[in-house]
Amino acid sequence: LEQDEDVLFRSLRKLGWIGSDGILQQPLAEALHKTIFTWIKNTISKEFEEEGMFDQVQDYKKRVILPWLEDLVGADALKSDWCSRLDFSVSECFCLVRFDEVFEMIAEYPDSHPAVIELKEVLEITKMHQAMAGALKAALIKRLNHPGANTSQIIDVYINTIKVFRVIDPSDRLLQVVAEPVRSYLRQRHNTVRCIITSLTDSEVGGDLYEELRRQDAR
Repeated sequence: LEQDEDVLFRSLRKLGWIGSDGILQQPLAEALHKTIFTWIKNTISKEFEEEGMFDQVQDYKKRVILPWLEDLVGADALKSDWCSRLDFSVSECFCLVRFDEVFEMIAEYPDSHPAVIELKEVLEITKMHQAMAGALKAALIKRLNHPGANTSQIIDVYINTIKVFRVIDPSDRLLQVVAEPVRSYLRQRHNTVRCIITSLTDSEVGGDLYEELRRQDAR
């Protein structure tokens, strides 16, 4: 099998099908992206408390993906056409996996702080902040903005959202976009004020909530 694979790879290179303008360039990139996404999802999904998850992803790239891809396209093509693309693809897939579970990350904060810090660092590479904000906004509306959600739980998630986004984006620009639907919905619920007053008697939760209300008034 290894001999057959080597013959196949050499034949594809000779035909020019996997070069920078080859007909298999795009399908190969898509297949790699799907493979990387699946491995990352199976490896890091729901793992919010363990540090170094992105390091594991990088190790997988170096140990598995790069050697195989070098055998396929050759060392020169790997360096000139694929290395930077592969680096971004790995970071993008990492972000996409976390976007699918960003609500859970926020609900479990501060236990999920290691995952939040890693996501912040990888977002600096991909610049996918708006996509993350869109994913969380949709998740908050789906999971919280309905009669079956408990008001106190909505407030807890709202507070955690503030904490997480001030780690990821201290400017608060993304927070305003993400949190507004939740704030608007809370204003419509009949027991919001009572739950807020109850929360204020809790020194930890109440302190966070008071600080946020104060900041909102200041704006």
